[in-house]
Amino acid sequence: MRLYQILTRDEIERIHETSLKIMQNVGVVFSYAPAREILARHGAKTEGQTVRFPSALVEEKLKTVPSSFTLYARDPQKNVTIDTRHTTFAGPNCSPYVIDLDRGRRVGSLDDFIKIIKLCHNMHIDVHSQIPCEPCDIDPNIRHVVMTYNTLKYSDKPLMGSSLGYEASMQSIKMAALVFGGMDAIKRKPVIVSIPCTLTPLSYDDKMTGAIIAYAETGQPQLVNSLCISGATTPATIAGTVALQNAEALAGIVLAQCVNPGSPIVYSAASSNADMRTAALAIGSPESAVFSLVNGQLAKYYNIPCRISGALSDSKMMDSQAAYESAFTLLMAQMAGGNFILHAAGIIDTYNCVSFEKLMIDNEIIGMVKRIGRGVEVDDETLAYDVIEEVGPKGEFITHEHTLEHFRKEFYIPFLSDRQNATRWEEEGGVPIERRANAKWKEMLDSYVEPKLPADLDAAMRKFFEN
Repeated sequence: MRLYQILTRDEIERIHETSLKIMQNVGVVFSYAPAREILARHGAKTEGQTVRFPSALVEEKLKTVPSSFTLYARDPQKNVTIDTRHTTFAGPNCSPYVIDLDRGRRVGSLDDFIKIIKLCHNMHIDVHSQIPCEPCDIDPNIRHVVMTYNTLKYSDKPLMGSSLGYEASMQSIKMAALVFGGMDAIKRKPVIVSIPCTLTPLSYDDKMTGAIIAYAETGQPQLVNSLCISGATTPATIAGTVALQNAEALAGIVLAQCVNPGSPIVYSAASSNADMRTAALAIGSPESAVFSLVNGQLAKYYNIPCRISGALSDSKMMDSQAAYESAFTLLMAQMAGGNFILHAAGIIDTYNCVSFEKLMIDNEIIGMVKRIGRGVEVDDETLAYDVIEEVGPKGEFITHEHTLEHFRKEFYIPFLSDRQNATRWEEEGGVPIERRANAKWKEMLDSYVEPKLPADLDAAMRKFFEN
């Protein structure tokens, strides 16, 4: 599928040049002393906690970022290639609350966490997020390893790990390594990805910087992420916000490459605008989609895989607002050339809540978006001239062998949507989509089959938080 280009090449280059000026003249604050020491050894200028990046250093380190890598899974059939052409979908991340039609809105628990992992295991989701919901009933000191353990236990898809500092990051990495043959093995075949975030504007805290170093040292991929709020934490213009956001992201990418040249990176940007009536972040806005388009072009300019947020909504429940905001933000993420789409399902309330019903509805949207992204195959077989000639005027194609051979591949088969006529729909109870989604996630949990984890590996992982 052709990508949507919202800016010209010259405009992208002007953003890049402005970002370089910001990095060199304004600088980026790194509170973590080891990060400043690493950057200084590679030619950055430090003054207190502020680091200034010579443009030549940035350009040099960008050349070492790989344009593709493979993220390995417990089930080799579920390995994922992350590159600049394909699209990978990841689950909801970092929400403290969950909601469903039966119990309403509540603080997330480990039980909710495990249910979302099980659902995503059988959805169109390719990679598990680190925090599909915050398991707030688990001690924060061990929460990160409990989440890593349960993700590895209940699914054999690739996963994300902790970015809450060097030590927590290494614990997640080492736990994953137990399942994949040890630390040396995963340095050759990465298995866990993180998302260290900037502290906008133009700074990194100790925890996120420590995470960048940990994942780079071990060769594990990371989504170096900037979430700017245009009009609040950055200028009230999209171009100005992107220039600042880009400077932040590039600073983290340069650090990772200084630690380990060739360390796999996904350019990650989740910026949007403030609702100026409340100063709150708005993620279901058209500006959010515009940011996605620009960020996709920037990442392609650097020839780096790009993370873009997916099915986003500011609605507080699974309603029409949640549906239309999620549909256009997810589609724009793919049209922008997003290669790693985080928050691809479930998110409402401006990242604060995951809806079980919306997980199902967004799964339908992902299926549709994947079909759109597959595009159109044009050859003699698909043009079907011989079939058209054979059937001729006033004929029918529904029983033709060509139709039977092609429709399953050519047409998306709905996971949830209702397409029957109104009479049949009414006879079956006239159930609205939200109620069908409620029944669907329960059905999926009932039919879930756990991918077995060898008992010795299970026991080894549990030692991380039981001792």
